[in-house]
Amino acid sequence: MKEAYLYIVEKSVAWEFDSPEYGRLARKVVELLYDRKEDLTDDRVAILLNISTAETRRILQYLMKLGLVGVKKRTTEDYRIEYTWYVDDDVIRQAIKNRAKVAKEKISSLIKSLTEGAYYVCPTCHMRYTLDQAVNYGGVCPVCGTQLEYVENVEEIDKLTKAYESIDKI
Repeated sequence: MKEAYLYIVEKSVAWEFDSPEYGRLARKVVELLYDRKEDLTDDRVAILLNISTAETRRILQYLMKLGLVGVKKRTTEDYRIEYTWYVDDDVIRQAIKNRAKVAKEKISSLIKSLTEGAYYVCPTCHMRYTLDQAVNYGGVCPVCGTQLEYVENVEEIDKLTKAYESIDKI
C-alpha cells in the first residue's frame, strides 16, 4: 500500500508542477515524513533533505490540498503559528481510499455513457465519436478523412465493470 501511495504522490506532484523532478522530490519528502514517524516543520524537512524551504512548502501545501499528508497547526511561545507535517498509515489509507473513490466515479460515468449511446471510431487515428457527431461529419473522420466504423461497447463495458469491481474490493 505504501508503494501505491508513493506513486500517487510522485505522479500528482509531477503532473501539477509539470516536472518529474518535483515528483521525485515530493516522493523523498513523504518517505522522510513516513520513515521518521514524527511531526516535522517544513524548515526541518528542507534541512534534512538539503532543499530550499520554498520548494518544501510548495510541495507540502499541494499535498495537503490533495489530502496526501497530514498537518498540525500550533502556536509557539512567541505567538507564531507553526505547521508540522506528518505521514502515517492512516494518512496513506485515507489517500488511497479517496483516490479509489474518484476512480470509481469516473469509471461509473464512463460505463453510463457507453451504455446510453452508440459510438463510432476512426480506424486510422482512433478518435471516438457519438452517433450525433458521426452523423454531423457524414460518417467521415474530420481529422484524417477515413470512414468511421461502428463499435460494439460490450467488451469495453465488461472491462470497465471488472475494473470497478476490483476497485470496490479496496
